[in-house]
Amino acid sequence: MIEDKETEKVLELLTEIGEMMLTSGAHTARIIRNLERFAEGLGYHSELVLTYSGIVISIYKNNRFEAKTLARSIKTKGLNFETISEISVLSWDVLENKLPIEKIKKALNRIKAKKVYNNLELYFLIPFASVALCMLFDGDWIQALIVYISTFIGFYVRRTLTLSHHNHLFTFYIASALSTFTIHFIGTLFHVQVEQALIVSILYLIPGAIMINSFIDYLEGYFESGTARIIFSLMAILMISFGFYSSNMIFNMSFFKEFTLFDFSNFQNLLRTSCQPENYALHLSKFMFGGITSLGFALMFNTPKRALWTVFLLGAVGYLIKYLLFQELEINLILSIFIASSFVGISGMYFAHRTHTPPIIFMIPAVINMIPGLISYKFMIGMIDWISGNKGQKPSVEEVIDTFSYGITTTFILFALAFGVAFPIIVFKSYTVKGKDLNVLIKKLFK
Repeated sequence: MIEDKETEKVLELLTEIGEMMLTSGAHTARIIRNLERFAEGLGYHSELVLTYSGIVISIYKNNRFEAKTLARSIKTKGLNFETISEISVLSWDVLENKLPIEKIKKALNRIKAKKVYNNLELYFLIPFASVALCMLFDGDWIQALIVYISTFIGFYVRRTLTLSHHNHLFTFYIASALSTFTIHFIGTLFHVQVEQALIVSILYLIPGAIMINSFIDYLEGYFESGTARIIFSLMAILMISFGFYSSNMIFNMSFFKEFTLFDFSNFQNLLRTSCQPENYALHLSKFMFGGITSLGFALMFNTPKRALWTVFLLGAVGYLIKYLLFQELEINLILSIFIASSFVGISGMYFAHRTHTPPIIFMIPAVINMIPGLISYKFMIGMIDWISGNKGQKPSVEEVIDTFSYGITTTFILFALAFGVAFPIIVFKSYTVKGKDLNVLIKKLFK
């Protein structure tokens, strides 16, 4: 009976850890590896089945036919890379030092209570990711200011609704509609161009981390959880697009088109021409804004503070590589993004040891700045024109082909991003960062 109670405690503990990792945005293989380390450190063997909405764990000591099993459904969704990192470190501590259950529970409570960034930091710093993206897409400082305001409003509302346990997909729609509505309203009110602001207006909502995790799950053979993640991502993108469409339809009405009180168009043109960087200044601006974008998303994902410098460096260099390959050397866009994301993925495996952090923690925010904003925007606008039926006219064959071309290109770019990040994790997964084997491997290769 004592042994049964101990087994039940271990089972409850492992289920709690699995739930924490799953709701923090860890991919399936990482959750399984960490739970196996915990189980081994506590003197048990474990077998696990994970989906995106549930977890089933069986543990036993000697005879697998006497295993105890616990299943739990999980509805909460979120991203907290600090939690993933801390649990990963704790799993090694349990494995090597055989920590007792009581000490593990205290550590878990400390991880749960830990707040990486306060609300002020989140609400006022995260919008700078959209500002930097706007500048990367050749926007001007007026549009950057507008997109800062729109992102602040959208992120604040979405986070408030999420913390109030509203439907996740509903929060995507509301945030998307509010962000684009704000940009349309300010652009009309002050008579300024807002195209670049609209391009990046909803990119902070794109579930890039979930999509990359789904691709990693597919590559490692976890098709059920990978499929669930990709379906959730597609549903989120659909709700984001619907919010964008709703706002666009409102401002296509004649009443709103004439709602102009000020004319800042000349000032905007003057500001654009006077603040246009060239040559090395242009490359430096791409480097800096690429890093700032990655930092903004790192804050959104609750990335550990000790890893922020790595996120900035990988994001800045990765984006600069993509820009130079595509713009200067005129290499295909998809191939350029794949090479740049592969650089981030391989470099991330090395820096994982330097920052004592799982590599995926800073790989994902580092490649977010390469998401296909302009192409996906053109695809979305093309679909909106189809739905709205511009003056009752059917779209031409050229417009149909262009729209589908943008959609297919967007899909392949997302795959290139995901695969560039995922394949180093798959290739080097036997070379644990904890054991420094990857560093030894790199030294041998260069030697």
